[in-house]
Amino acid sequence: MNPTEYIQLRAFARNDGAYLAVLWIVSFACICMGMKTPFLGTLGTTMAFLSPFFICRRIQSFRDHVREGELSYWNGYIYSMSMFFYASLLFAIIQYAYFAFIDGGSFFATSLDQARQILLANKYPEKEINAAIEEYRSMRPIDWALYFMSMNIIIGGVASIIIAAITRKKTKEKKI
Repeated sequence: MNPTEYIQLRAFARNDGAYLAVLWIVSFACICMGMKTPFLGTLGTTMAFLSPFFICRRIQSFRDHVREGELSYWNGYIYSMSMFFYASLLFAIIQYAYFAFIDGGSFFATSLDQARQILLANKYPEKEINAAIEEYRSMRPIDWALYFMSMNIIIGGVASIIIAAITRKKTKEKKI
């Protein structure tokens, strides 16, 4: 891959990463509203799990329309990882804004109360549960946004291994 093709790959990955971030933002919004409406929570979770299929489709489109049907494993891996990175970065900015200015702690308060009930029902020690919940409540919005961003990038690294294997395609060499 020459430098021009690499720049092109990164540019397309940036654009597709923005589309992926929009998918994640809508999914996150559905999950947040799902605290009151279970259907939206299920819809948001489903959208999040469909992310790898969306990524595969975008890489295949890049491969078929821009790279003339050819994409090596490593180029597919770089493309996929770049999409995850850019999407994670944009998503973290939106999550920070949500946690800092909109949520006011209600998302995690509801989630932690639900987790507390589940853990108590499974006979975990109440003292340890309370200590863990206090630890989570002490985290700042930027901590949560960076936590989710790092988790998305780590998951993206693992998923990109599989995605690159699925989307790679070599054209047959022509004999003269």
